[in-house]
Amino acid sequence: MAFLEYSPTKTLYQFSSVDGFRGIITSKELWCTDLSAANDPRELELGTTLFLEAMKFVRENEYKGAIGNFLDDIQKRVTDYRRNQQTFCACFSLVKDDLPMWREYGSNYAGIAIGFRPTAITAMPGRIQKVRYLNPDTQEEFRQLVRDMASKFDPQRNLSDALYWLDAAVGAFTAITSLKHQSWTYEKEIRFVFAQSRKDHGSRLPTAEFSDHSPVYWAKPLNRSRLNTLVDYMAFPFGRRKSGASDCSKAIERVVLGPRCALTEEEVRYLLEFNGYQNFEIDKSDCQIR
Repeated sequence: MAFLEYSPTKTLYQFSSVDGFRGIITSKELWCTDLSAANDPRELELGTTLFLEAMKFVRENEYKGAIGNFLDDIQKRVTDYRRNQQTFCACFSLVKDDLPMWREYGSNYAGIAIGFRPTAITAMPGRIQKVRYLNPDTQEEFRQLVRDMASKFDPQRNLSDALYWLDAAVGAFTAITSLKHQSWTYEKEIRFVFAQSRKDHGSRLPTAEFSDHSPVYWAKPLNRSRLNTLVDYMAFPFGRRKSGASDCSKAIERVVLGPRCALTEEEVRYLLEFNGYQNFEIDKSDCQIR
């Protein structure tokens, strides 16, 4: 399958301003922003369009007539799932030090790149996805996704099997949320994705769980102002989980100071150690900019 959940093994970098760096290491939380408010206006739309096109192709060419009615049901459930779920995302990169990243996300070259150990992020309550960028094979990959769904359908068993329909909806949604246009390829993005219902339905069941199986229940999103618009976000602690708590002491593997960063290595080391971080390295960017 092309859209499986990703298990990172390399350092995950998040580029930020100096103020953002201070906020992250002090709060020991990461902000996950509503994905529909991302800086890519095609976020979610591109993947949805390709999924629907793939569904139509397979339905009309490989499952014609009544035998393919269940595909119509899958399409409706995926559409409803996307409409009813609010998706939040924290973005990381496999890029450690690159001028486009410093320009776009590192406070115009004056910021800091925080390198998280993978275990600090995989412990959080959501999915880790490696972003796939639109390419000549993407359309066929979505068609294969639909074929895989169809191959697992058993009309004698699945018509009333809620788990099958949920797995189909979540699988399609994973593909949709992990696709971006090829113009963003330079980011080499890895993303943490958390989704919950847009409305509180009063369910006592958890919406997700941390790596230690601590439950996460529906919560009203926070919001912040960006470009004169309120944007929803969720905040989650990072770091290894044990007994219901996150230990961030070794969550940060490396910090990279941007080409124009005003903080010195000594100042950054003091801030990290003061906030309880251990076993980290501090590098200065190799990039240069006037």
